[in-house]
Amino acid sequence: MKPEEIYDLLQSIDGIVWEADILKRQTTFVSQQLLPVLGFSSTAWIGNGLFWETHSHNDDRQITAGYDKLLSGEVKSQSFEYRIVKADGHIAWIRDSVSVVYDKDRPVMLRGIIQDITITKRLIAMERLESDILRLNSDLNITLDIVLTTYLQGLEDFFPKMLSCIHKIKNGRLANGVAPSLPPAYMEAMEGIPIGENEGSCGVAAATKQQIIVGDITTDPRWEKYRETALKYNLKACWSNPVINADGDVMATVSMYYREARLPTGEELQVMDRATALLRIILENRQKTDIINDAHIMMLQSQELANFGNWRWDVQHDIVSWSPALYAIYGLDAKDFKATFAGYQERLHPEDRERVYHQIEGVLKSKIGTEFEERIIRPNGEVRYLRSWARLKQDEAGIPLEMIGACLDITEEVARLEAIALQTGQLQEIAWVQSHVIRSPLTRIIALIDLIKDPGADDTEKEQLLDHLLTSAQELDEQIKRIGEGNKD
Repeated sequence: MKPEEIYDLLQSIDGIVWEADILKRQTTFVSQQLLPVLGFSSTAWIGNGLFWETHSHNDDRQITAGYDKLLSGEVKSQSFEYRIVKADGHIAWIRDSVSVVYDKDRPVMLRGIIQDITITKRLIAMERLESDILRLNSDLNITLDIVLTTYLQGLEDFFPKMLSCIHKIKNGRLANGVAPSLPPAYMEAMEGIPIGENEGSCGVAAATKQQIIVGDITTDPRWEKYRETALKYNLKACWSNPVINADGDVMATVSMYYREARLPTGEELQVMDRATALLRIILENRQKTDIINDAHIMMLQSQELANFGNWRWDVQHDIVSWSPALYAIYGLDAKDFKATFAGYQERLHPEDRERVYHQIEGVLKSKIGTEFEERIIRPNGEVRYLRSWARLKQDEAGIPLEMIGACLDITEEVARLEAIALQTGQLQEIAWVQSHVIRSPLTRIIALIDLIKDPGADDTEKEQLLDHLLTSAQELDEQIKRIGEGNKD
């Protein structure tokens, strides 16, 4: 094959073919694919040292050190995967398959083929980043801002010149912006701007629910109000996507800024779409979690106010869990008392233990819920009255899985009923005594009247009887007055 044919063949290979002189430590040949793949002209590499020493990513220098074994002839061939900084400053992942050329057993040349594997590597890295972020988001001890910041930093690692940003949308305005690399003063200036037409990339994206691509902030009319602020911080391009929830509401916008006027590549648009989809999951998850947490807090507060607690008993593993309100009802500290069925029975009043045990046993056997009252004894000896409920959950085969229940502290209600009963008894006793006090003179009055009506009695007897009758009536009158005065008191 003629030299020119070999040259044409090398230029047609899908990859960058290169050759380097080991003794001179210089690149001596590189194919024309160098320009479309990495953005360099061949003259930038030929005669200017070894490319991996000057263009590999700082974090990958330990990988490129493997070329030393080839230069020394220690190994005959090897493949490397690492990142290279392209002519435009962006990062490309490459696979370089290298072999050693020998002259009389002495290594003299290196020859290799560089292939661009950026898309494959980024897809793998994106999947790993997304998995890490979802795992991070599942930890509710980590704030949402930390989750979002970590995600944006991961995206910026893929595109070093990109400055990413997330704005939440509240009451029709941008709010709570998160941006790991944008100037804080710029983020403060964007805080609270309204959504709508000509309100910058984010404001328009949120208002129209559409992707907004502004390749040149200096000329785009949608940035007229904020152009001076953006240019003050050397921001020349901004692309924004709305993050829309399942109800069709815009929750946030995700944006990518650049310090040069430019439009996104196809890969960058794909990354924006993936970021938007992931942020929708994260934000909706946090919203629902916040709602659940708020409801849980309200439930706990309601239980505390109402002296109402609940419990759950894993029948298969004999694991019992109590709500905080239930510990308070029992006068126990969750740190000191381990909730178990046996421990619960120990806290029952001795007179109630057998009855309550049979109640619970009946639920397990009949699989029908129950309601009962029980007494417990707090550690300080105080007796509390509870109204309790229990219900069984079972699998498809009818095997008991867990029992759930609740307890309402009715001690005050029982005390009120006992007080009412005591007062009622006292009133009945008073009424009985008073009725007998009244009936004594009244009985005499009735008897005297019967005697007066006797036709055999003479006038003297009748007069004496009338005197007795008057005395009894006066006595009755005094008793009635005393009762009336007592009621007033």
